Amino acid sequence: MAKDDKQNQFSAEVNKLLNRFRSGGDLAPIEDRGEWDKLVASKPPEERELLEQLSRFSDLWRYFQERKEKLGPEIVKSVRGLNKLPVPERVAQLKDINQKLMERVGNADPGAQLRH
Repeated sequence: MAKDDKQNQFSAEVNKLLNRFRSGGDLAPIEDRGEWDKLVASKPPEERELLEQLSRFSDLWRYFQERKEKLGPEIVKSVRGLNKLPVPERVAQLKDINQKLMERVGNADPGAQLRH
């Protein structure tokens, strides 16, 4: 096979893969919260709980970013290595992290928008 043919084939494969991450692709970001909630509800209980805690963490992180506040070294240290823990330990650690972040949100203004 000629070098140009291999390069074209490689390019086509990369484009096909990238299209999966674009809007409408099977790996595209989910924009609709209702769609996300349906996906989470369809998972087994342990995975569902992990996804729920990750969603809460994501919402909290976004909240702090919008206010130009940092998560803080204690939270960053707690998040590091989460992916290496077994799922039940990951869920427990995320619950603890989310609780600490929620305590900081407790002092926020009444108009603060967080999804639950």
